[in-house]
Amino acid sequence: MIRGIYIAASGLLAESARQDVIANNLANATTTGFKRSDSVASPFQEMLLHSQGMPGTPVAGPLEMGAQVEGIEMIDSQGALRFTGNTLDMALVGNGHFTVDTPAGRRYTRDGSFGLDTAGRLVTKEGDAVLDVNGRPIALDRGELKVSADGTITQGGVVKGRLLLTALEPGSLRQESQNLLDGTPQGAPTAEVRQNHLESSTVNVVSEMVALIRVMRAFESNQKAVQSHDEALQASISPPPPRR
Repeated sequence: MIRGIYIAASGLLAESARQDVIANNLANATTTGFKRSDSVASPFQEMLLHSQGMPGTPVAGPLEMGAQVEGIEMIDSQGALRFTGNTLDMALVGNGHFTVDTPAGRRYTRDGSFGLDTAGRLVTKEGDAVLDVNGRPIALDRGELKVSADGTITQGGVVKGRLLLTALEPGSLRQESQNLLDGTPQGAPTAEVRQNHLESSTVNVVSEMVALIRVMRAFESNQKAVQSHDEALQASISPPPPRR
């Protein structure tokens, strides 16, 4: 009976973690370049029950031991592009990430809503410098610029630099903020740059809301199972009512 409470409680924990992931996805449904995440759960190792009341201990059958959350997986899929008309807005189509310099070191992003700081460097919304293929910040003038598909930036016919695009190992992706990632570089990027565009979030609000409803129902089912086991346990230890 207590084992049943533990199994149901493990389900409560797993559904609670899944709910947190869905809530974070919904909160970033309009965040540029955001990639939705999913909670990865798996069952605990099942137990094989044997009957102790009969000779030969015949097998009674397997018993599942509940669920556990193995981790949070970011789904690195392509988001839809939207035209903005801003020359400093850039989107990526394909496998790759913009490389930026942060106080914690190199990090990666798909959010190409860039701007210029007071020193004329190309920076992210957080003020992190966008790096070129030589690992240096890109310095620009105040004026029109053109960005080619390979990330080469020109102003007045002069090449100012080429964006450093980095391909990351899918299993190493770790989200540090809404659109800032850390990971292990792997292979050559195939992404092309689209100027005057931004990549939308990959979160589908309708799908996430449906998933949230399913999580809430699963959570309620596990909650009722815990309550039922608790009531049965209470009844088993309560003294019988006095005879009249």
